Amino acid sequence: MPETVHMVSLGCPKNLIDSEVMAGLLAREGFRLTPEATEAAIILVNTCAFILPAREEAIETILRMAALKTPAGGHCRHLVVAGCLPQRYGAALARALPEVDLFLGVNEVPAVAVHLRRLLAGQTGRRNRTGKPTFLMDAGLPRLISTPAATAYLKIAEGCNNRCAYCVIPTIRGPYRSRPPEDILREAEALVGQGVR
Repeated sequence: MPETVHMVSLGCPKNLIDSEVMAGLLAREGFRLTPEATEAAIILVNTCAFILPAREEAIETILRMAALKTPAGGHCRHLVVAGCLPQRYGAALARALPEVDLFLGVNEVPAVAVHLRRLLAGQTGRRNRTGKPTFLMDAGLPRLISTPAATAYLKIAEGCNNRCAYCVIPTIRGPYRSRPPEDILREAEALVGQGVR
């Protein structure tokens, strides 16, 4: 029986695309995605860390999902936090949230299935997997669209080269990286083929 995963996606449309890619990769690797957190062996929360309300929402969601790791709470054996919050706060976040089994930064999107398999096998190694953000969306990655039927987001670039005093995007998402136009077009055509307008 495949391991069940419940995903929670918080934040901006770019984060939603990362969640859709992780869902596609997990489904391709034999994991079963469930809309019910209480049915999941693994809960994955993809977080935002851009502004204070987003960070507060992320922490509240993480703690709510952590309650499902108790015998009375559900079937959850592992809680994974991904995305911008671990990318921004790294080891400090890992120390503050011992109930989380694994933290994955924004660069770990393509390797999510590998990380979850290792976690299930008890081969966790480091709890905090963050590094220099270099991941760039690729049309070849599987993606489970979660937006309404005729719509989907299309990520054309990642990061930012501006270092505005009020913004943490370059810190979290890295320097500006643009996808090749032909790759964007290939993904757009695939989305149209799935009924996106």
